[in-house]
Amino acid sequence: MPCRLLFLLVISLASALSEDTRQRGQVIYGKLCVECHGPKGEGVADEYDEPLFGDRTIPDLAKLIHKTMPEDAADLCEDTDAEAVASYIYEAFYSEAARARNKPVRVELSRLTASQFQQSAADLVGSFRRTKELGSERGLNASYYEGRNTRRDKRKLERIDPEIHFNFKEASPVLKEIKAEAFAIEWEGSVIAPETGVYEFIVRTENGFRLSVNAYSDKPLIDGWVSSGKMREERVSVTLLGGRAYPVHLEYFKFKEKSASIELAWKPPHGVDSVIPKEVLAPVRMAPVMVVSTAFPADDSSMGYVRGIAVSKAWHEATTVASIEVANHVVANLGSLAGAKPDSEEWAGDIQKFAGRVVAQAFRRPLTERELEFYVRRHFGGEVTPEVAVKRVIILTLSSPHFLYPEILSGDGIDSDDVASRLALYLRDSLLSKRSQKKVLDDPKVIRELATHLLDHPLTRAKVRGFFRHWLHIEGELDLAKDPELFPDFDQETIVEMRRSLDMFIDEVVWSESSDFRQLLLADYLYLNGKLADFMGEGTFDGREFRKVYFDPKARAGVLTHPYLLARFAYHRSTSPIHRGVFVTRNVLGRSLKPPPEAVKFEESRFDPHLTMREKVTELTKSKACMNCHSMINPLGFSLERFDAVGRFRFEEQNRPIEIESIYETIDGERISINGARDVAEHAATNSEAQRGFIQHLFEHLVKQSCNAYGLDTLDSLHDSFVKSGFHIRKLIVDIVTTAACHQLDTLETQES
Repeated sequence: MPCRLLFLLVISLASALSEDTRQRGQVIYGKLCVECHGPKGEGVADEYDEPLFGDRTIPDLAKLIHKTMPEDAADLCEDTDAEAVASYIYEAFYSEAARARNKPVRVELSRLTASQFQQSAADLVGSFRRTKELGSERGLNASYYEGRNTRRDKRKLERIDPEIHFNFKEASPVLKEIKAEAFAIEWEGSVIAPETGVYEFIVRTENGFRLSVNAYSDKPLIDGWVSSGKMREERVSVTLLGGRAYPVHLEYFKFKEKSASIELAWKPPHGVDSVIPKEVLAPVRMAPVMVVSTAFPADDSSMGYVRGIAVSKAWHEATTVASIEVANHVVANLGSLAGAKPDSEEWAGDIQKFAGRVVAQAFRRPLTERELEFYVRRHFGGEVTPEVAVKRVIILTLSSPHFLYPEILSGDGIDSDDVASRLALYLRDSLLSKRSQKKVLDDPKVIRELATHLLDHPLTRAKVRGFFRHWLHIEGELDLAKDPELFPDFDQETIVEMRRSLDMFIDEVVWSESSDFRQLLLADYLYLNGKLADFMGEGTFDGREFRKVYFDPKARAGVLTHPYLLARFAYHRSTSPIHRGVFVTRNVLGRSLKPPPEAVKFEESRFDPHLTMREKVTELTKSKACMNCHSMINPLGFSLERFDAVGRFRFEEQNRPIEIESIYETIDGERISINGARDVAEHAATNSEAQRGFIQHLFEHLVKQSCNAYGLDTLDSLHDSFVKSGFHIRKLIVDIVTTAACHQLDTLETQES
């Protein structure tokens, strides 16, 4: 018999046997299991109300059923019967593929999230201002003047200062050019906000100064021009959107005071007071950014990612107030935004044309005649002033479904404007700043080119950084404080520097040429400055500048062993193998964990103080109910026990060598020996489920929809491309947004009156 026919016969026979096994399993399930678990594994109240789903393999399920099912009579379902039941429930409702098949997910009609509204409003207004390229040079332009005034004829020196942190004492800033008794300095450029939130800007000096940040007028944010000669500190809070650069201007002078010093510092979100570092300062003065300050209700995060699904009265009120805020801002700056002169005869006509451009930009496409009439023309004329008319237009526009619901298409199917809009939202959470696509975006290759072009935008970088903070569970306000008696040097400044170190590590991996996902887990270096190096016991060097420090690969393994992450998943006084193990299980290895049937709080006082943390966790989780999940969790957590509660390497606990060896059962049922973080990292870096989990998390963060909504084979296709690219993260991002941008939605119609 030819080999191919023999092969087909074997496959056919195996398929028939599998089907017979599943049918027998269905009969057994109906007799022994359905009473407690329900016909579709949905659970039964007062019996076993947890639905049957997870990521165990069929052999692993069979072992579990053999040992435990039915409850109190496990001998009724053993060996081949257990295998049959496992095969049936896996294909019927247990596996991820079965759940996706039973409950098909559709792309949901979603509104702008709070962040998307803010970023879109900023770009909408910003598209009518002249823009510049930020460039790669860092620091602020500095001009040094003789005397107390900033007159051009008195300017003696121009240069770029990396940061503003000077103590001139009784001397001159430029010894040969300027007298110490009276001088002035002017710093100008931009400050880049790494993330969205409230920033405190701080000036410390005994001299006179004025500070402006993101200013639209000549009025300074802090006016400290009048000085008493005594050292003082003045602060002001400003809300900034992440990924954007804001104009900054600091004027400073000394006149007859005994000494001179000046420091420009800030307290960023989740940070502490510190001198504004060089990497967020640029010598190019960018245009001001319109920042919506209206408070929005929290977006829905019930699916594990932020999405714009819930539409409530509070959300409608917030969008209305925010629309009014944007309208007021536009009217206050109407002449410069519209490029028109208020005293000219063409003023009214120019403002009407400007209003039409605003609506088209907000809707991300050209307007129809009907839309021009509804949104623009009917508001102008008669006794209504152009200012009132344009205000009405903007409020109506920003309250329209065409702005608030980006998945509402411009026609019967997706066109170039829809694709461009989707790419902007997926990559930047915003509108495109310029609608200048000259190519028709109906070819995936062309779409990929545009996505690749948008990838290097600061807003995209900010959104990607936001993804990693979400993936690593380090977003928002975190309490990383430790017992000061045990960890006296672990202060708030150390925490902030650790966070900067982690951000720099992730940026290095993602934006390097290789952009290799595996290096997130396998890299053997950290970014340390003098303070962190001293704290970590990794040598001594001076300065706040960060440098790459390499370690023995057995000692460090990418993000898994980054001190910030290890401190995040630790207790106040000790490590937490459970928290660390749960994080690695879910977020790194992509395995599902159900909530425990009964929450058991870890209480240090309950245990013999001479026990190690491993011994305490083993005692706490030894019951059969706990070990269903902790057989996965504990080995992973124990592998990180060589790192203390603040992420420093150690060899002993309780004067005994730390035991890190464990047996871990993989998702395929294979039992592997792990001996530390490096083994876990190598398993995760090469494990397809871990890679697929990363892809799924990234897809949801960028697109804000379920990956399965774009086809049950989408995740498989993305994973195949990811592997072929050498696990290139940036290429994966382009693949994700191209896939989603090309997806054909049902036409959504809306009627406005």
